[in-house]
Amino acid sequence: MYFDNAATSFPKPDSVCDAVDSSMRGGAASAGRGTHGKAEAAGRMIEECRRQLASLLGVATPSHVVFTLNCTDSLNTVLQGLLQTGDAVVATALDHNSVLRPLAALKQRHNIDVEIVAFDPVTGLIDEQRFAEVLASKKTRLVVLNHASNVTGRIQRIAELARIAHDHDALVLLDAAQTAGHWPLNMTELDVDFLAAAGHKGLLGPLGTGILCIRPGLETQLQPLRFGGTGTSSESFLQPDEMPARFESGNLNLPGIAGLHAASKWILAKGVETICSQIDSLTRRLLNELKSINGVSILQPCFETDNCGIVSFNIQNMDCRDVAMILDQSFDIQSRAGLHCAPLLHETLATSSIHGTIRLSPGIFTSDDEISSVVKAVQEIAVHS
Repeated sequence: MYFDNAATSFPKPDSVCDAVDSSMRGGAASAGRGTHGKAEAAGRMIEECRRQLASLLGVATPSHVVFTLNCTDSLNTVLQGLLQTGDAVVATALDHNSVLRPLAALKQRHNIDVEIVAFDPVTGLIDEQRFAEVLASKKTRLVVLNHASNVTGRIQRIAELARIAHDHDALVLLDAAQTAGHWPLNMTELDVDFLAAAGHKGLLGPLGTGILCIRPGLETQLQPLRFGGTGTSSESFLQPDEMPARFESGNLNLPGIAGLHAASKWILAKGVETICSQIDSLTRRLLNELKSINGVSILQPCFETDNCGIVSFNIQNMDCRDVAMILDQSFDIQSRAGLHCAPLLHETLATSSIHGTIRLSPGIFTSDDEISSVVKAVQEIAVHS
């Protein structure tokens, strides 16, 4: 029983697996590198995938959906491509190491001024007053916002935070790794400037796929991290300026994008709202039933509402890593234990000293029977703790 969808969703729709297999067996031609039929078909599939993702994520222009290696690559493209020596950036204690480590490297190498804003340990929300005060105190180039914590699942009030950031002339990068695909998300309505997402989580695509969405007009403010062949302007030694070629050097991961194409088509047909409602129902039940077990403590900001499908907990007198091992080896239940690459969050919630938490994350293919089984397993472990 798979309860680690916050790391990578599983299983995938059959159409996703079929698309990857077909791409490999039918000829994964290099898109944009020839005029033969297979290359042109690959190019059409890629552009259709862009259009589908733009529709799913509320991106103004499909050409501003850039394919990347993963969400970490998307975040790095903005952080390293935008920030220059002496710039100030505001991040939060909710952020993943895919944000914190690039910022630490930029601070060390280029004297970037990094300010970390706290969140309320009771509500799980970013402290908006402190956020506004920090932005008012210095000229900030960029704000990084985490749409939902990968530990608590708590959805942030992004539209309001983006408004505050823009009022202080800061650009906004949204980390939507935990929400894209299974939580209603519209880049234009949220008024964010850059959106980074993983293809392999809620978007149900293969590993090794990521997306970076860029507000039209801002692409020239980002310097590409990689340079090379794009299949366009081959007579020039300079990287093309037009989108998306500016950020897509070398061959794209065609089998991965074929899977992402099938996945985004499946999500559009199913409906994000329907997917969100189904996962929400499973998460509420899981939260409520785990709460009733003696010795089980739910991480405080895991709410029954505004939660993208994540439940973190601990069992009294047990190391979370041991609990995860027992769940796997004795009950065939896959979970995730530890700090979840979110060290500042665990410091805030006082769970660092106990090595973090156990995280359960149901997905669109999780059944009610599986919820019953995982609750029963946790109860049995707690009884013997």
